[in-house]
Amino acid sequence: MSKVFYKALGKIDVWPKISGVNPCGITFDDVLLVPQADTVVYSRKLPDVSVKLGPYRLKKPIISAPMDTISGEKMIRLMDKLGAIGILPRGDLKRNLKLCRKFTREKIICVYAVGLKNSFKEAELFKKAGAKVILIDVAHGGMRRAVSKAQEIQKKLRLTVIGSTVAGFRQAEEYRKVGVKVVRVGVGGGGLCITRLVAGVGMPQLSSILDTGESGLQIIADGGIRKPADLAKAIAAGADLVMVGSILAGTDETPGEIIGGRKKARGQASADYMYDNELELGEFRAAEGIDTMVVLKGSAERMVNDLVAGLRSAMSYTGAKTIREFQEKAEFVLVTKATQFENQPHILG
Repeated sequence: MSKVFYKALGKIDVWPKISGVNPCGITFDDVLLVPQADTVVYSRKLPDVSVKLGPYRLKKPIISAPMDTISGEKMIRLMDKLGAIGILPRGDLKRNLKLCRKFTREKIICVYAVGLKNSFKEAELFKKAGAKVILIDVAHGGMRRAVSKAQEIQKKLRLTVIGSTVAGFRQAEEYRKVGVKVVRVGVGGGGLCITRLVAGVGMPQLSSILDTGESGLQIIADGGIRKPADLAKAIAAGADLVMVGSILAGTDETPGEIIGGRKKARGQASADYMYDNELELGEFRAAEGIDTMVVLKGSAERMVNDLVAGLRSAMSYTGAKTIREFQEKAEFVLVTKATQFENQPHILG
């Protein structure tokens, strides 16, 4: 992973010892990637963006989020076709097991989300149906129970387990200590998430990636991806894969009916989702997500291609032929608000 921050005249700082900013206060728009000298990657077709996830070798380091308005059967099929992967969200267990058996027969790869309460039993059923990778889908992966369940499933069922959502090094370390090798990283940065506004909890996403990366775990960065540059920066900082959700909202492959040229998108912690799933809001549970109607965007294939094209471009500027080399060679530079404005197409403003 790259922890190098360029200063001037070839001098650098190395995260977390960087000057002028809190090292745990950085997100994507706070940095740019520095073009490198003497590079030999002459075409954006040359970089290899493939990555391994458990038993799978993916052609693209992208994973669709376990959201019921994002990753249904059509999205899982498209991700597989494109060389990426999707996560089937929690929901009706019988339906999901049926889909798992169907995908297994057709050799379509997929990650299956399970809840914490019945995680082992659900994971066992998914394994019997052919699953190879399981996500324990809980908002706070720092819970001791979440770590112990991940350990139990991996050890007893011999499945690849993606640890629950974490934000920093100490949480990631707990998973490393019990032998879990993959963890989901990011709290509060999702496009349909309001955890930071409701609970006041979270950590800037780029800093989360840098911090958890110190654990040596494989990182799936989740949240804050609004444009291709964000994905490139996430991977440069140490993410092996990037989870995308709201950026895919409104695409042809997302579930849901079309109403007035729009499709619904909602967070799994939204009041709308909780109402549909008979989860009671009140003193002990607040909605930490929103729902909205999104203008139709066409096929998600275009969105995925845009993300990957941006990554390939970043790798060519860095002179990197592989993701690992990209993470070794990349350098960040901290930017001002004036630079963030300069980044935009000037003619529009």
